[in-house]
Amino acid sequence: MLQLPMPARSRTKSTTGPATKQTARPPAATAARKAVKSGYINARVEPKLKKSAEAVLDKLGLSTTDAVTIFLKQVVAHKGLPFPVKLPNKETIRALRDAERGRVTRFSGTTEEFFAHLDKKTR
Repeated sequence: MLQLPMPARSRTKSTTGPATKQTARPPAATAARKAVKSGYINARVEPKLKKSAEAVLDKLGLSTTDAVTIFLKQVVAHKGLPFPVKLPNKETIRALRDAERGRVTRFSGTTEEFFAHLDKKTR
């Protein structure tokens, strides 16, 4: 919906003397109007993803529209995506495929033991 500023209206104010005409002036805060939101974005996403995202955004006090607006403003500010987007290297692709196929090594132990195990493997 396009909203245009309304022209100033004349009104009559009664005083002790004869009626005088005054021009109504908008408050300073409304004088500089914000851009009217009239653009629409339709995006199809998985219902489960939408519901999960809305739950997180609700905890942050944001609507989906607020979040998309923030994202788009960041795209403009960064002149690109506001986070790095990289293609995985061959090792990462191989590890992802192995994980999808269930070919993963499980480790049970403390964090320190795990890093010690990794340190031994790299030598």
